[in-house]
Amino acid sequence: MFLHIEKGFNMNKVLQLRRNAIICSLIAAALAACGGEPTQQTPPPKAIGLGVFSGPPGAPADTVTFTGTRNNYSITRTATGFSVKDNVGAGGTVNVAATALLKFSDVTVNLAIGEKAKTITAANLKTLIELYIAFFNRVPDADGMAYWIDQIKNGMTVDALSNSFYAAAIEYSSVTGYSSSMSNADFVRIIYKNVLGRTGTTAPPDADVNYWAAQLTSGASTKGNLVATMLNSAHTFTGDPTWGWVPQLLDNKVSVGTFFAIEQGLNYNTPQDSIEKTVAIVSKITATNIAAAKTAINILDLTFNSGASYTPSGTGSGTGSSKDCYNKNLIKLGVTYNTEMSSSVTTLGQTTNYAVTYRPNGSASFNGINAQELLTDTVILTGLGAGTTAQIKSYLNVYDDESLVYGSRVAMSVQGAGNYTVVATMTPPKRTPFTMSANESYTQTYTIQQNAVGSPFPLTLPDQTVTDKLTFLGIESVTVPAGTFSACKFKFETNTDGATVSNYTWQIADASYRGLTAKIEAQDVITVATKLSIQGQ
Repeated sequence: MFLHIEKGFNMNKVLQLRRNAIICSLIAAALAACGGEPTQQTPPPKAIGLGVFSGPPGAPADTVTFTGTRNNYSITRTATGFSVKDNVGAGGTVNVAATALLKFSDVTVNLAIGEKAKTITAANLKTLIELYIAFFNRVPDADGMAYWIDQIKNGMTVDALSNSFYAAAIEYSSVTGYSSSMSNADFVRIIYKNVLGRTGTTAPPDADVNYWAAQLTSGASTKGNLVATMLNSAHTFTGDPTWGWVPQLLDNKVSVGTFFAIEQGLNYNTPQDSIEKTVAIVSKITATNIAAAKTAINILDLTFNSGASYTPSGTGSGTGSSKDCYNKNLIKLGVTYNTEMSSSVTTLGQTTNYAVTYRPNGSASFNGINAQELLTDTVILTGLGAGTTAQIKSYLNVYDDESLVYGSRVAMSVQGAGNYTVVATMTPPKRTPFTMSANESYTQTYTIQQNAVGSPFPLTLPDQTVTDKLTFLGIESVTVPAGTFSACKFKFETNTDGATVSNYTWQIADASYRGLTAKIEAQDVITVATKLSIQGQ
């Protein structure tokens, strides 16, 4: 039914967000939302050096240890995180959280870096990798990148980043070639050599060196931001018949750095390897070839990418009509239907079981609109928040080819915390079309206005702008603890104030339970129906 898809999606979205999990999950079930990530504590300034060569201290993450080298295993994205398969021994397959650190005998893989890299712009990510290699003459490691991405998100500018990198570079002079005592001209020559690859017959003339050195002497530039300035200048020669190889060399360095730190999420396990091996990798990059550098990285599992999205069970059957999975009878007076669901959240390390009872209440007024009222009682049976209940009144109208949801009222009762109500209003009403052909999509933007009455918690409920994209992928068979069903598979992509999440939902087509939700898969959450019933159809 129209409401089950939305309810399932929002419940899982909240579980993914992990903040105020008990409260938000029930509010979200009523089409409201709260969220945000826990605040990350960043390391003190001294972590500059650590961020360069061995990864700074950061927020704690689960570390899963494996006895073999990275090449003995393959890593695959799953609905609830990743799976790690032992390809040579008897270790089998282990499922891990999407934020876990995988420690092999030679390297450690940071699984979270791919998603973290998406939290800054592609241009900022490229600049960060380019500066990393420019100052330290090595590919960045994943943990170091995670630290500096957080600094950029906290407002650090490119100039401040460059100056921080320069301070670390002179601290590791034997590796980087930079020193606090070198002349301005020698500093510029190091940039030309290590950064731009111009040495020997392509070394810069004195006039060019003196030009850039004068920028330092006059105070127009610092040694930190001069590197960024020269990098930007070099990129203007893209396509130049004489010097076009220089920006190509820079792009190749970024490509290898991205592969090492972001796609593969790599960190070497010892400080010595973190310096020697990463420097050796960069030394093999040329303007025309990155194959030798990737060979030096020595990763066989090339299908793994920490930032790849999870796509469950293929793309769908590509056949059927979505109308076969909607059931107008579920809004009729006298009908009662029940679902029991089991939701596994890897990032929380818990499975939550909850039961929902739905009862149509007939016509009612919501903000002056005549709508149908659907009463929903939810109780968390086991797991996080066991005993928590919520009563939700949703307001909607159902027509032959669509449903319109106007909003909801949620009565919350949290053990030890008391009672309160959340009212959510959608403007314009959220529309769900019933008749969609396979692979057809529908997109809508609306605003959710929320008000909390009598809340025992300091909930912030600002207006939210939401853009939903619904795609019908076809009818296929799905098996869950409640049974095996023919079901419509939908993909939901929801952008709320700039943040996008997606999931896949299977909605039953079989006559006995038509309109009920069988399964929901999201990046870190999988929810399945364990018991279903409909009375009074």
